[in-house]
Amino acid sequence: MSEIRQDPTTGAFVIIAPGRGGRPGAQRAPSGADPRLPRFDALCPFCPGHEAELPGIIAETPSGDPPGWSTRVVPNKFPALTPDAVARSAQDPMHTTLAGKGFHEVVIESPYHDADLATMEIAQISDVIATYHRRFCELSQRPGIKAVVLFRNHGARSGASLVHPHAQVIALPLFPPRLQAMASWSSRQGAQLEQCPTCAELARELQIGERIVEESTNFVALVPFAAEVPCEQWLVPKRHAASFGETRETELADLSALLRRALQRLRATHGDPPYSFAIESVPSGADSKPYFHWRLRIAPDLVNRGGFERGAGLPINPSAPEKDAALLRASLGKGSGLREGET
Repeated sequence: MSEIRQDPTTGAFVIIAPGRGGRPGAQRAPSGADPRLPRFDALCPFCPGHEAELPGIIAETPSGDPPGWSTRVVPNKFPALTPDAVARSAQDPMHTTLAGKGFHEVVIESPYHDADLATMEIAQISDVIATYHRRFCELSQRPGIKAVVLFRNHGARSGASLVHPHAQVIALPLFPPRLQAMASWSSRQGAQLEQCPTCAELARELQIGERIVEESTNFVALVPFAAEVPCEQWLVPKRHAASFGETRETELADLSALLRRALQRLRATHGDPPYSFAIESVPSGADSKPYFHWRLRIAPDLVNRGGFERGAGLPINPSAPEKDAALLRASLGKGSGLREGET
C-alpha cells in the first residue's frame, strides 16, 4: 500500500509505493563489478606517472609504499567554479547573476586504478576520510565561501567520468538549495522541539530499530523513514554537530569502517550498483545553525526516474525502507548489523 511520508529532519515529502517496484523497466539491471580493471591504466590521468596531465597537486598523504602517496588532491581540470571568476556587468535587473567564484577539487582516493572504497584496507579508507576532512575544513575557511559540498559518484550512470576511485569537493559562494531547505526546516522545528530534529529522529529510530542497519560507537547507519530511493543509507553521528568539520579523529576512524561496510552491503545486495554519496553539512566554524545535524547520505541509482518525479519534484520510492533496512542488515552475515543483543 502506498504512503506519502514526510522526512522529520528536512520536511521533504516522498511517495513510498512498493507496488510499483514490479512494473516493467522500474528497476535498473545491476552493473556488477568489472574484474578487468588493471592495477594501473596507461590512459588514466589519476594513475601514478601521469602527473604531467594534472593541472597541479594541492596535497598528498605520504605512504611508505610505492608510489609514495596514498591519497592525492588536485584541482578539477574542468571546474564548475574557479577562484578567479569575475561577475559580468548586470544587463537585466530582473535576472540575478553572480560570479562563479569558488573552488573545485578532486580527491584521488588511491594510486591504484582498480581500488574501491568497498574493498580497500581500513588503513587506506581511513586516509581517504582524513583527506576529505582536511579539505572540507581548509576550504570552509576560504574568504567568501558559504558552503562546501563533498561528493562521490560511483559508476558511469551516477555521473562518474573516470573509473579511477575519486571524490570531489566544491566550495561555493552561496548556500545550495537542498542544504538551505534542510537548514530552514531544522531551525523552525528545532525551535519548536527545543532540540535538534535529527537528534530527536535518531533517538526514535534507535528505539524502534526496524530501519537501523548498523550502530557503531559514534555513528548510526540507517535507511531513513522517507527514503527517496531504494536502499538509501544515512551515516549519522550520534554526537550533535552541525559541521563535518567538527568531527573528531576517533570519530573519523569509526566513520571509515562504517562507510566501507555500508558500501559492502550495497555490493552484497545489488551487485556493485552505481551510487552517489554526499556529505550534507554546514561549513566548519558556522555557528548560525544550532539545530543542523550533518550526515553522509548514500543514494544508490537503482530505479528509472520518470516525468512525474522530475515535473513535481516529488520522488517515488518503489521499495519500503523497512524491508530495505532488513535486507542490508542481513547482507554481511551474522554480527554485521545491529549491536549484539539488539533487534
